[in-house]
Amino acid sequence: MAIHEIVHGLDPRGYALHSIEKPSAEEKSHSFLWRFWLRLPAKGRIALFARSWYSRAISEEMQKHAWEKSLKGRISQINTFERQLSDDGVVILKFFLHITKEEQKIRLEERERNPLTAWLVTPSIWNIHRHYEDSLPLIDDFIERTDTDYAPWTLVEAMDRKFAILKVYSTIIKTLEKRIEAEQENKSKKGRAKEITKPKKNAVKRRSHADKDYTREELMETFSSLQIEVLELQYLLFKRKIPLIIVYEGWDAAGKGGNITRVTRFMNPLGCYVVPVSAPTDHEQGYHYLRRFIKHFPAGGDIAIFDRSWYGRVLVERVEGLCTEPDWQRAYQEINEMEEDFISSSGGGIVKFWLEISKDEQLKRFNERASDPKKVYKITDDDWRNREKWDQYEVAIDEMLARTSTEIAPWTVVESDDKWFARVKALRTVIAAAQNLL
Repeated sequence: MAIHEIVHGLDPRGYALHSIEKPSAEEKSHSFLWRFWLRLPAKGRIALFARSWYSRAISEEMQKHAWEKSLKGRISQINTFERQLSDDGVVILKFFLHITKEEQKIRLEERERNPLTAWLVTPSIWNIHRHYEDSLPLIDDFIERTDTDYAPWTLVEAMDRKFAILKVYSTIIKTLEKRIEAEQENKSKKGRAKEITKPKKNAVKRRSHADKDYTREELMETFSSLQIEVLELQYLLFKRKIPLIIVYEGWDAAGKGGNITRVTRFMNPLGCYVVPVSAPTDHEQGYHYLRRFIKHFPAGGDIAIFDRSWYGRVLVERVEGLCTEPDWQRAYQEINEMEEDFISSSGGGIVKFWLEISKDEQLKRFNERASDPKKVYKITDDDWRNREKWDQYEVAIDEMLARTSTEIAPWTVVESDDKWFARVKALRTVIAAAQNLL
């Protein structure tokens, strides 16, 4: 009833209503919050959730599904999710409409007697009603531990329907008016990033050449044997429904494309896909920047390879001034949280490669591309312009590696002056990561 009254006064072109039921088979194969990321509204739009991530978390806890997730873990995931949205400018309003068990029974029976609403009363709804007393302590705990400054709960006494609607309406209006006033006050103020303690600069060492020289024949022979092994491991990951993400970042002309081609050559394409990442479209810019990557995260058993990734926020977007300093400073924490959530929720893994080449080697490859009709399309004005900012990128790369190389998702620096050495090292790293997941 409350949702009906709210949407009645809204322009239907400006909102989307999501009625959250049991997750589909595809949604179950992804991490807990994946399907909610996909339903987030674009900037300037409204999303209404009839039930939400709370419903799924409470249902799982009550039914003791084999998620191996404690209540504390779910609450931490939800609070992090809502904080990230709030930091991105999203206004979050959460309402819990409370009625007694007796009143709930009366309303369910009323619906059942009406042919137009009887379909809304399902066996699962009656099952929830029967466990009313069991669920109240759990709901109280959830509300108490997820009632935050950035996403507060509003408890609505819903025994009187008109009063409930009035309270929901007034809360929405007051919150939006307060937010508009705050936006106007801050319009002329420049946001400042939080002070973040930086790890030691040498947390991840970069070098462009291997510690010893190998012949081309040695490397190609080793690579051929490794390709067979990676196919076997892909099959085992698929059978056990374990997802894997492989991220490629690196200097322009470092060999990301060739490396990806060789790593995937013997993989089964039905369980492996490459996500080429370019500048976000106007549509993508309307959402939280992580959403366009999360939507491509693999289901259980699949391997997703990102040719560039969410790290663009702290590299090219930082250096080229495509986002504010508070935006890219905040991104380090958001990225670490996102990767941790994927690994803990899905049981999968993340392999992250930084392909390092020397400045001289990059210039050599640029000139080769510019003079080869078959490769000239690979060299652009942006490549030359980025090269002019080499020193700025050096600082951004070091900071990225230091702040986002975590115990569960470490960076692997791939010495890429020798392309074949880089391909062997990458494949070995993927194999080792897959073996650790099995």
